[in-house]
Amino acid sequence: MNFWAHSDPSDLPPKAPGSHWQPLAEHLSNVSSLARILAEQAAPNYHHFHDLAAWCGLLHDYGKYTDCFQQMITTGKGRCQHAIHGASLAFAGPPRDSIGLRAPHVAFAVAGHHAGMPDRDQLCERAKLAQPEALSILERAAADLPELGRLLRGTAPDLENPGPRFDLLTRMLSSCLVDADRLDTAGRIALNAPLDAKRLLQDLLDHIDGLSRQTPDGPVKHARRQVLENCLAAAAFPDRLLTLSVPTGGGKTLSAMALALKRASLHPDEYRRIIVVIPYLSIIEQNAEVYARVFGPDAILEHHSGSFIRLTEQNRERFSVRQEAEDHYQQPGLKPETENWDAPIVVTTSVRFFESLFSNHPSDLRRIHNIARSIVILDEVQVLPRHLLAALLAMMRELASDWNCSFVFSTATKPAFERGISTSLKDARWPPGTLREVIDSPAQLHKQLRRVHINWRIKQPVDWPELSGWIGEHQQALCVVNLRDHAARLFDEIHAHNPATGSVVHLSTRMCPAHRLAVIAQIRERLKAGQPCVVISTQLIEAGVDLDFPVAFRALGPLDSIVQVAGRADREGKLTYALGAPGGRLIVFKPLDHRTPPNEYAHATGVTEALAASRDIQPDDLQAMEAFFERYYGEADLGSHMEEMRHFAKFQSLAREFEMISSRTQDVFVPYAAGRGLIDELYRTGQLTADLRRRLQRYVVGLQPWEFKQARDVSLITELRPDTNVWIAADSSYHSEKGLLPSSDQQAFIL
Repeated sequence: MNFWAHSDPSDLPPKAPGSHWQPLAEHLSNVSSLARILAEQAAPNYHHFHDLAAWCGLLHDYGKYTDCFQQMITTGKGRCQHAIHGASLAFAGPPRDSIGLRAPHVAFAVAGHHAGMPDRDQLCERAKLAQPEALSILERAAADLPELGRLLRGTAPDLENPGPRFDLLTRMLSSCLVDADRLDTAGRIALNAPLDAKRLLQDLLDHIDGLSRQTPDGPVKHARRQVLENCLAAAAFPDRLLTLSVPTGGGKTLSAMALALKRASLHPDEYRRIIVVIPYLSIIEQNAEVYARVFGPDAILEHHSGSFIRLTEQNRERFSVRQEAEDHYQQPGLKPETENWDAPIVVTTSVRFFESLFSNHPSDLRRIHNIARSIVILDEVQVLPRHLLAALLAMMRELASDWNCSFVFSTATKPAFERGISTSLKDARWPPGTLREVIDSPAQLHKQLRRVHINWRIKQPVDWPELSGWIGEHQQALCVVNLRDHAARLFDEIHAHNPATGSVVHLSTRMCPAHRLAVIAQIRERLKAGQPCVVISTQLIEAGVDLDFPVAFRALGPLDSIVQVAGRADREGKLTYALGAPGGRLIVFKPLDHRTPPNEYAHATGVTEALAASRDIQPDDLQAMEAFFERYYGEADLGSHMEEMRHFAKFQSLAREFEMISSRTQDVFVPYAAGRGLIDELYRTGQLTADLRRRLQRYVVGLQPWEFKQARDVSLITELRPDTNVWIAADSSYHSEKGLLPSSDQQAFIL
């Protein structure tokens, strides 16, 4: 009897000329070999891990040996589970005299390789129910694939405590399995693109030298050189948890990359990848564009938009991941391939990076094995979500200690990830001394790079017309507010008095990345030419955008955010150098309509207001920043219960609770500029290939559930083909200045 793993993509019968049905034994053997290879690349010296990954590959589709599945795949009718069968043998198994394999790590990975890893109690129940049928197909499976028979009748060691913590080890196994399964199903191989660190480092240093020659002499140029020298020296530190404390404008983004490349060149057998993680509220396309210009586009994987996983509307404000049927991947081409981060340099967001590490969903877990043996730069790390801090810090420390990762915390406002000496040991933050500072003297560097004076005008609230008047006194200015409706109201107020094209602009999260980059380039040109330019924005401009205004305004908010906006005033230090004193200005105001995002953001704003009432805080006041973070973290639950969930293998429950932002968004391709031609190509091919998806990456906008429903209901977005989850915006829905309008009423659009 022939046992099949996958049917022909074109629905040809097995014996038809040119048909491509994959035998089950071939698929299991391929996935086992590939999973072992991926595990060896992730942890070269961890031989038990290699064996576990290979066993996952042999067992993952063991349930396809059932009559039910073979009838389904040949007739196309019915539905059968198949992942739980192999998991049941790995998790519990029959008595030891008839089976040797008892590996719970393998069981979780196998059970979740389609629908997601379950909680331990769910797996126990499902495995127990599936075990009789799993045993009934043992003989046919062993006859079809002798290697599988030897595994199931052999004597495997008891692996309840094999070394690294259970949670992360299981996630790594699941990652190797999912990636191997998807690669073999798609007929692809792992690229394992090499990191040529020495060459890339020289390219970067040449680029930095070119920038330095264009920068006038002065404190800023000297400080950037000092930062670079400190980073190159720190590459030899044995410590795996480093912090890079540099004020905005000090060149830390490129210097941190130099540190990583130098470290990788010193230890070429230890590190294979650099991952740059940037806050989700920043505009990361700019950084990726710089890296691509320095290293070449083929060296960079830019991954910050959604992965086109299937979402279901939980309520008006939230999407959740839809649990998929086990046979979903048996239809190649139905679902676009999820990125697995197989690239020398990956640029991604903190949301995508950390949610991948805490997800139970295979499309997220797939890339985790490629995080092992990486140097991770957390650029502009600022404040990690407070309610997740315990889990985040624990996960990063495990990656560093068990999976050969190094972390560089690059920030202008050093967060207090270490508890104070007098702090209770119950504090979930790291012990003092865990982090090693890269900069020789951070306090001196902050004073040296101070270019802005902060004027705190928060005692008397100000209305939008009055604020508009303040801003109107300046030819060039940046204003950052806390809410979209605040930005829209202020933009309208200022634009009414400054109708000249380009003189008043805003940056919107409804603009695709290519559009935002084009607008930033226009802003830069106007600033450089001395033309009128007023920019109104929400917090998305605070980190990672190298704009240089003489004056900036910031609505009262968290102190670290305020200091970030200060870094956009006199960024290059030209005014300061000419005056011999801080030449940039930042006015912090309190709107009459003083509303902010809720929860942690609102609390951080309150802490800032209380501190500002007692002292005149300036950008180089590191004591004020330390006091801010101590209160911010010290007055809250840091989410220690999530560590308990990890300890008790509650994968599904933890994934539900872990959340970096309020919701996932549904990605929509938009017809901006070159995006129109790419969308036409997408319609012609009818399939989102990996290459086409890469080229479309910068023509994507994410919609919240209510926006997505609204746009779909009025046919402003359409699906490429039914059940593809690939959505495309109509030409009429994209505004040349404001971006995607999720409503047919364009007046309803808000920033």
